[in-house]
Amino acid sequence: MRRRTKQQLVTAAALFAAAAVGAIAAPYVHPTTATGEVRSTSTGQPSPSSTVSAAEALRDLRGLEISDAYVPADYDRNAFGQAWADTDRNGCDTRNDVLRRDLTAVVTKPGTHGCVVLSGTLHDPYTGRTIVFERGNTSSLAVQIDHRVPLSYAWRHGAASWTAAQRELFANDQATNLVAVDGPANEEKSDSGPAEWMPANTGDACSYAASFVTVATKWQLSIATDDEHALARTLTTCS
Repeated sequence: MRRRTKQQLVTAAALFAAAAVGAIAAPYVHPTTATGEVRSTSTGQPSPSSTVSAAEALRDLRGLEISDAYVPADYDRNAFGQAWADTDRNGCDTRNDVLRRDLTAVVTKPGTHGCVVLSGTLHDPYTGRTIVFERGNTSSLAVQIDHRVPLSYAWRHGAASWTAAQRELFANDQATNLVAVDGPANEEKSDSGPAEWMPANTGDACSYAASFVTVATKWQLSIATDDEHALARTLTTCS
């Protein structure tokens, strides 16, 4: 197994932090409506599913470390910092940043500087369904934010040795790892890798596989042998 040095991880963390700060632009906001709600358009930022080609992903897949080494099962979500922290310092938490980016017809809450998403429409990549999002104690669960590479998977494949700052940046990596999806599909996926779970919407399989490789490459994570095989099979069928 190839070993990453401490200096490599520190250097990577600095690069990721710089990228995170500049990755998310403020939304374009339309004038307030008569109800005081603010309707906004997309930020123009591409979702992770549209950033890498299958050919590029296959090339990067060959460069990933493959490891089935055992890592103690002491994963704790708290090791990745506050859930949906404002790591890019734009005044909005990560969950709302991703909702504004991935939903259409977005309505934001008055008095939150266009941050808090009240409603919108998601064209879900995992199921192919169109989902109406309404903010609420239970209704919000219809749309969830998925980590393409789950946090516990990352923990087993390299993140256990990272600093707390690196893990927080990874958990809030909007540029490559986060995407708004159907809530039940996200819960079904849980912490599975590609060998255990792929999108029910076969049209998204290529994008999902490419994104998984992109995240692993960016964060210098290893992947399991079975996951490498599943990703290779999927990507070789993509045009």
